[in-house]
Amino acid sequence: MSTNFKAIPTNLITGFLGSGKTTAILQLLKSRPAGSRWAVLVNEFGDIGIDGALLEQNQVKEGAFIKEVPGGCICCAAGLPLQMALNLLIKQADPQRILIEPTGVGHPLKVVETLTGEFYAKVLDLRATICLVEAKRLRDKRYLNNETFRDQLNIADVLLASKCDLTSEAEKNYFFEFTQQFSLPKAHVECIEHGVFASKLLDIPRDPQREAVYPNAHPYKTGHKHDEPCHEDSHAHSHQENAGQCEVSDDSEEMACDWRRFENNGQDYYGCGWIFKANILFDEQCLMKWANNQNFTRVKGIFRTESGWIVINRMDDQISREESSYTSDSRVELIEPVYHDWNLVEQELVHCIVRYL
Repeated sequence: MSTNFKAIPTNLITGFLGSGKTTAILQLLKSRPAGSRWAVLVNEFGDIGIDGALLEQNQVKEGAFIKEVPGGCICCAAGLPLQMALNLLIKQADPQRILIEPTGVGHPLKVVETLTGEFYAKVLDLRATICLVEAKRLRDKRYLNNETFRDQLNIADVLLASKCDLTSEAEKNYFFEFTQQFSLPKAHVECIEHGVFASKLLDIPRDPQREAVYPNAHPYKTGHKHDEPCHEDSHAHSHQENAGQCEVSDDSEEMACDWRRFENNGQDYYGCGWIFKANILFDEQCLMKWANNQNFTRVKGIFRTESGWIVINRMDDQISREESSYTSDSRVELIEPVYHDWNLVEQELVHCIVRYL
């Protein structure tokens, strides 16, 4: 680390599930000054790290560093795991700016308290918290009644309506009307497309007077018999791992599995993810049909298909497909407000496998 150390400009990029946080960070990395060193810390609800994989495969090769804190809510990550990951990132990358992407269903307050606490007071310069929100969500009671969603908006210094290329004029107008309701006006509001916004917004000062209205949001909801909470409090998560299609090697007692399944829950949401070996080939049409199941809320995955590697991204009734340069393995994560029969979901997903290479 540099001997002439200065506090590192740091921003939280918040937003609920599917709001476009990862896309926005990718755009920021692409537009950062030449020769600069930026670091990104990603906290994911699930255990398998979809966002981290997307950032790593899309980042500009020189000067961008990615670190993940997977498998838990942001309040769990705001303790020792976050500090350990952040300290390691600072030591390894010696960054000139840090971007932190909390999980979409996590309350940002605990992370703000950690980053502004005594330990990081002279290390980090926490600037504007930037929140992305889809304008149409502002009329949806499922989101408006969610206390974490409301506080993501309350704490934000900058409020950006994402995916405005898919937003009606009425929805855009309502977004700007909605932003007038805050007693402490936002420093900046804007409609953006494809995650693109001016990097100068990162340097807007954070206003410490912005407060959470629901600081104790997201009570714990158990969904498994095997609980492994990260804290013994109301914000804990439970985790479970399963393996599929396993065989015992001739020269080893270790099991070689074609895929692994990870389950967790907390904050009134259930998560399930799978990692498949890279030699497994999927049928793209079957995958799109599987991901577009109307019983699913949030699906994000990277797959090796007959037509190449692709990313499938679905939130509510919106689904997208794009090519990917990530080639390590196929992986997918579901985050749902209701519990599903994961065995049945897995059977339907495995049915999309075409062959093994």
